[in-house]
Parts: sequence; C-alpha cells; structure tokens
Amino acid sequence: MPLTAPTDTRATRPHFVSWRDVPTGIYATATQLKTMDLPRQPGPPAATVDGLDGIGRNTTITLYWVDQSVPTASTAAQLAAIRARSENSVRLRVCADCGARPDRAPIATDSYGALCPTCWHIRGLRRRQEEAAVDRAAAVQTARDLLRPSSRSLGVLHVDYTERGHTPSGIRRSPAAARVTVLGANGEVLADPLLRLVSARAKGIPDGSLDGAGDPGPGAEMLAATLSTLTVLVWQRRDLEGLAAGLHLQGAAWILPSHEHVHEMAWLTTAWRCEVTPDGERPMPVAPGRADRMLYLLRQIADTEQAPAMPIGAAS
Repeated sequence: MPLTAPTDTRATRPHFVSWRDVPTGIYATATQLKTMDLPRQPGPPAATVDGLDGIGRNTTITLYWVDQSVPTASTAAQLAAIRARSENSVRLRVCADCGARPDRAPIATDSYGALCPTCWHIRGLRRRQEEAAVDRAAAVQTARDLLRPSSRSLGVLHVDYTERGHTPSGIRRSPAAARVTVLGANGEVLADPLLRLVSARAKGIPDGSLDGAGDPGPGAEMLAATLSTLTVLVWQRRDLEGLAAGLHLQGAAWILPSHEHVHEMAWLTTAWRCEVTPDGERPMPVAPGRADRMLYLLRQIADTEQAPAMPIGAAS
C-alpha cells in the first residue's frame, strides 16, 4: 500500500484580522495559557490573529485551543509558594471592578487596577461615550451657529432623484432628473427646480417624470446664484454625486458654493445622537429624507440642553 504524505493543516487554520474577531474562551496564546490561574501549556497550533509584538510592531500571533492545552509541570505546592512570594499576586488575579476571578490573568491598568475582559470592555465603551459627549456639544454649537442670523443665511438643500431602473445586464442607470429643494432657516422655499440630467430620449424615463424639466442650464444657473450667498446644509456630499454627474453631462453649471460654506448634516446628527454601539462604533443615523425634516432635525439639535458628561466609572 503506497505511503500518503501527511496533510499540512496550517492552510486550514482560521485566521482572524483582529482580536475582536477571536471567539471568547476558545483560543489563547502561549503566554495567556502560561499566566492562567492554574498555568497550562499549549497543544498544537490552532489559529492565528493579526496583532502587535512586544515593541509595537505588526505581527501574526499563534493561537492554541484552550481545551487541548495541558497542565504545566508545576505542582500545587510550587504554585502556592510562587503566590506566597508575591504580595500582589492575589490582588492581580481579581477584577478591581466586579470582583471576578477569571482563569486568564486580568488586564493590568495603571488607573483602574486589574480588570477582567468584560470590565475592560465596559471601561473602553465609557471612554467612547465621553468622546461622543464632547462631539455632541460641538454639534449643538454648530447647529446654533447655522441657525443664527448672519451675513450668509442658511440654505437646507435636499435632492430627490427620478430613477430610470436598470439596464438589461443589471447595471443601474443614472437618474433621469433631480428635484432640488432649498429651504431657508424659517422654512421658506427658496428654490425648487426640477433639473433634467439625461437626454430627453434616454431609455427608462418614467412617463411624465420630465414634465416641466427642460434644459437644465437655466435652472442650474438660478440655483448657483441662490446658493452662492448661503451657507448650505446637505445630508451628505455624496448624495449630490448623481446631480453633479448629470449636470456635467448636460453641460450645466455646478450649483454649490465653495467648500467652506457647505456643511454635512449627517456628521452633525451622528455627533448629536451620541450613540455608541456595544462594539464601540458610532452608527450612521437614518437620513431625514426631505428638506423640511432636515431643518426640523437641525432645530432639535440646536435646542438641546447640554448635560455634563459623567466621569468614567461614576455610578448612574
């Protein structure tokens, strides 16, 4: 019977791009196993994760199955003697926040003492929440500045596109037209033109959708003149990409003033909502969808009463 070459299992080992992706309690490094409450030594390599070495350089770290590790040669008497020689050994095994005594060594911190992984995560979320509170205060002040009378009045701009569906191959067609609504700070409609963004003979244009939309040149020029004296608020600049591409193809002028006079409502809303997910991320808020709702939201932000941020670890 012919001999079969041994299978190389390295190619089938899981690889994680972040410690966040490593399942809790399944894998451990050799150091983590060695520093457990009852030290263990690793079995065969089981996975890898991207991380940092001892001097902060990017490296790939080997992980081992916790349930395939085995006890070290240290006896109970030896472990007790080691603990007895270190006056801090017991304190460093207990979480300073919740009192847990995890198998793995808690995470040592200068400010809070030893922390179990959960309390470490909670501390990190509290820091992110404090950072979010700082951003919220900045968003409230920005909203108030935008609504305050000045030499450049506010213009809230929203674009609704007339879609043309998809090509037979499944590619989304560019929009046929754009209804560009601009509201003043008092809710007055400053402009509301319908701009054609494609040839009148283009495919996929819904019946009647271009009624009242002629050559986009004059409408774009009127919008540009209106917006040139305003501080413009949009949800996101990328929402205007279809409008920019269509006007360019039709040879019409671009409508927005210079960069410093355009603000994104999405950032203001993200900062004002001040939400931090369990993963520590700042979720993108749902767009208002209309100019009047955007203005309403801006007024909500400006009317927010600021509450002092709670220090990390303070009782709620």
